Order: sequence, then structure tokens, then C-alpha cells
Amino acid sequence: ITAQWPESDSEMIQGTLSTYIQKEPFYIYYMTVSGHSLYDFSKNAMSKKHQEKVKHLEYSEPVKAYIACQLELEEALTYLVKQLEKSGMADDTVIVICADHFPYGLDQESGSMTYLQELYGVPIENDFVRDHNRLIIWSGCLEKNEPIVVDTPVSSIDILPTLCNLFAVDFDSRLLPGRDVFSDATPLVYTLGYDWKTDKGTYLAGRGKFIPNHEGEEVSEDYIENMKNIVKNKITYSKSVLQKDYFRHLFGAE
Repeated sequence: ITAQWPESDSEMIQGTLSTYIQKEPFYIYYMTVSGHSLYDFSKNAMSKKHQEKVKHLEYSEPVKAYIACQLELEEALTYLVKQLEKSGMADDTVIVICADHFPYGLDQESGSMTYLQELYGVPIENDFVRDHNRLIIWSGCLEKNEPIVVDTPVSSIDILPTLCNLFAVDFDSRLLPGRDVFSDATPLVYTLGYDWKTDKGTYLAGRGKFIPNHEGEEVSEDYIENMKNIVKNKITYSKSVLQKDYFRHLFGAE
């Protein structure tokens, strides 16, 4: 892989694909690096590589540089999918794409979130707006079907139970704080600051305020208190799992 910053996701996938593509079953984890900051056409190798593709966009230079370097991941995934299709393995492969943080590098120096708001096109009023992103689950065998869109609140802790159910894995859902997003379980996203969001609205713990999704919608105090308790219990459970080494106890691991 070429020594530059950031390195190329396309080179990463091209350089590793042959080590697993004909070996079933395989599980591969990639962490994209091409989209990392700083977002500057002179300092970011991937932004510079794709600069011509974004020059027509009506954004500031940092935002255009951000979009440009993300195109390297697009190039990498295009190559990956084409090779899976060529090898006849696309229909038996599942690709899961998720983010691990918001693009904080856009406003790394000022901290004002000016560029982030420009990218999003909306004011950054709270962490839920700031962290809003997408989870993509794809397989070649689904290409002929209409996409299934889950528009209820989802977070990263929901990925594991969702995939476990899709792959028919035998697991105890009580041990995971997330939910299968295709189930009828209550959609819930929360922060360690005890803010939470459901399909009914958003609760901001610091302000002690619940904001319904739809103006004028009535949401009972019992519902709000119940969700506050659920969030508190989930956070307590998650901390205790680590502090008490619970899974070592549960599974008798050495």
C-alpha cells in the first residue's frame, strides 16, 4: 500500500481480496482509512486524488475535500462487488457498512461544527443530530428486490442481534443491549449521558425534556419514565458486564 496519508482503501481491498475470496466460509473486517481528516486538498492524498469529481459541488473547500476522500471507499467497494460477482460469490456474501463516529475532523480546529452543519444541511442541535448516519446491509442475492428501509431509531449495538437473527444464529437476546431492527422490539437509541430516542420522540436528560416526533402528539409520563428506567438498566448492565467479567463467568472461559 502506497505510503501516504490517508492510505487508499482501494489498494487495501485489492491487496487482500485474493487471500479469502475463494475460501468459504470467510469473515473479513475492514476499517476504512481513506476518509480520515484533515480535509484539505493539499494535505489529504485521497481528497487530492478525487478533487476533480467534486469541484462542481456548491460547498466550501473543507466539505468538498471531505466528500472527495470518501469517494476512495466508493471505488474500493465497487472493485470488491465486481470481483465477488465475477467469482460467482456475490449472492452468498453479505456486506455490512457502518460508521463508528461522526466526521469530527471537519471542524477539528474551530469546534464550531460550521462545516458539519453545511454538510448535513441542518443545525446540529444535539448528539442525535450530530451522530445521525446510515447502516447498510447488502447481499448480491437481494439485488432484484426492493430495498428494505428501517426508518426507526437504530444504533451500532443493534447490528449484532440483527445479523444473528438474519443468519439464524442461536443466541440469548437478553445478553445484548441492542435489538434486531426487523423485530417488533421497541426502537431505542441512547447515550451514556442518558439521552434517548425512540419512534415516539427524543428525551434530553440534561434538560429533563421529552420532545415528541410530531408536534401536538401526546406521550404519557408513564411511557417516558419507563423508557428512562430501561435506558438506565441497559447502561448499568453494560458496565457490569465489563466490571464483573460476566461472560467469563457465564461461559466458563479460561
